[in-house]
Amino acid sequence: MRRRDALPQASLLVDDLEVHLGSATIMKHLSLEVAEGEFVAIIGTSGCGKTTLLRTVAGLIPHADGHVVLHDRPITGPEPRVAMVFQHFGLFPWKTVEKNVSYGLDVIKRPDPDGRVDRLLEMMHLAESRRKYPFQLSGGMKQRAGIARALCMDPELLLLDEPLSAVDAITREVLQAEILQMWDGQTDMNALLVTHDLDEAILMADRIVVLGGPPTEKLLDVVVPIDRPRDPRTIRANPEYAPLRARLWATLQYTNQPAMTQKPSASQNATGDSTEVSS
Repeated sequence: MRRRDALPQASLLVDDLEVHLGSATIMKHLSLEVAEGEFVAIIGTSGCGKTTLLRTVAGLIPHADGHVVLHDRPITGPEPRVAMVFQHFGLFPWKTVEKNVSYGLDVIKRPDPDGRVDRLLEMMHLAESRRKYPFQLSGGMKQRAGIARALCMDPELLLLDEPLSAVDAITREVLQAEILQMWDGQTDMNALLVTHDLDEAILMADRIVVLGGPPTEKLLDVVVPIDRPRDPRTIRANPEYAPLRARLWATLQYTNQPAMTQKPSASQNATGDSTEVSS
């Protein structure tokens, strides 16, 4: 049962980050560490800079100051050590499922002697659809293909920008379980997940970071005290679940009421219902 306290030192370091978009300062003095093999979820209200943080870490948005370092090497632009899964699939419509997945190998300029593409197609239940094009796939199958393409790069860091928000609730739960199963089978990749769903954050992550802003600030950084492996069907019965969820919800409520001088008690607003922060 892997716990956060068993994880080693940071392999991803975001230090004193400052990001400008035009004349606006979107992010200032933001720092974050991710340990080797750690899955960190990022939540926060709309416009607080969650996706901007992911895109900056990916090297897609330049930073004005500070550092982004992965395994002691700075990230200054797009590179094959980092793979990103987008909210709206991002598949090439003119490529088959197999070619979309193998594009990850094209990015890192590697052949596929060990059959990585075939293994990923099997793992994501896409083997029988390998010759199909994106327009022939359901939303869930498209997102499976997007995840498989990212994993095909064998990245050191996996970035997930609301990857399940565009699929229906049943497909979402199935994909959550598949990602959990995949994640529990490895120990050396890092992941950052942006989500608006508190329940998804608790289910998936080793740690949850709550952001506020703009400019982006870190309001809460909390360990998920629930052992892996986790089951989406039973996790809410864990005694640690409701108190953690209430604390996250209270922090988010505070960010929506800037005139408040004191954060609400973490015991407020506890509920078993799925809550998504408005996007």
